[in-house]
Amino acid sequence: MRAGGPERRKKESFMLQSKIAVGAALGGAFLLGALAVAYSAAQPKQDEAPAEDAMSHAPSKVTTSFSDLQEEEIGKIVRAYLMENPEVIIEAVNKYSYEQRAAAEEQMKAAAADSLPALLDPKTSYVAGKNPDKAKVAVVELYDYHCTYCKRAADIVSDMVKKDADVKVVFRELPILREESEYAAEMALAARDQGKFLDFHFALLDASGVLTEKRVNDIARKQGLDVEKMQAAIEKNGIPKMITDNHVMASALGVEGTPAFIVAAVDGSYVDVVPGFDRDTLEEKIKEAKKAAR
Repeated sequence: MRAGGPERRKKESFMLQSKIAVGAALGGAFLLGALAVAYSAAQPKQDEAPAEDAMSHAPSKVTTSFSDLQEEEIGKIVRAYLMENPEVIIEAVNKYSYEQRAAAEEQMKAAAADSLPALLDPKTSYVAGKNPDKAKVAVVELYDYHCTYCKRAADIVSDMVKKDADVKVVFRELPILREESEYAAEMALAARDQGKFLDFHFALLDASGVLTEKRVNDIARKQGLDVEKMQAAIEKNGIPKMITDNHVMASALGVEGTPAFIVAAVDGSYVDVVPGFDRDTLEEKIKEAKKAAR
């Protein structure tokens, strides 16, 4: 063994501890790499025998406890590294954010799959399509009549209902933006009894400004609806509970805004959630659901 071996290993041990601390502080994607490099750098060369523990033939373990002076030195090393490589922080934060988003998306998908029978239930929603009984794909929309993006999505939703025989749309009220949204949602579901849900639904989305009770009633009358019968149907049909249940499902899915779309193969072979309105993304998910449907 070369002279100065123990002192050399002591120095290398401290260097290894410092590098481990740096790796822990930086975390994320490069942690394992940093540890591997530190470990490799600290290994004795081939002509050096590893120090042995006094009680066994195993190499002595590297201590990971630090003195105040050592901690101060490690802090300086970490700070200097981050000052010279600030992109590492951004990379770590981006990686963490990506992983959090991915985990949330998987949770949403799993919750949507579990809730699929309830989401597709025609008794608590309104189902429409060119041939809904034979549609392979269902697009469930959660919306609020005061939602700007729900209004923007109206055209593509209308096209799905009228033009695509493979798709059916399940309309689910999710009034969250204004107090007035609640009454509009209740009246929309009440319009089912008079066979004018779609006309009334798209008329509400086409309206600008606040949908007060008077405005909702006026729009209903313009669509040929009997407002008094609609109001009676709200309690008679248990509509407030339907809307409450929609809120519960939305919460379970992690949906916090409108619109939100659940795209699913009717047989359950594909389920995905599209928060917000992005026409390209929505159309892509529908294509994927069609391919997956058996």
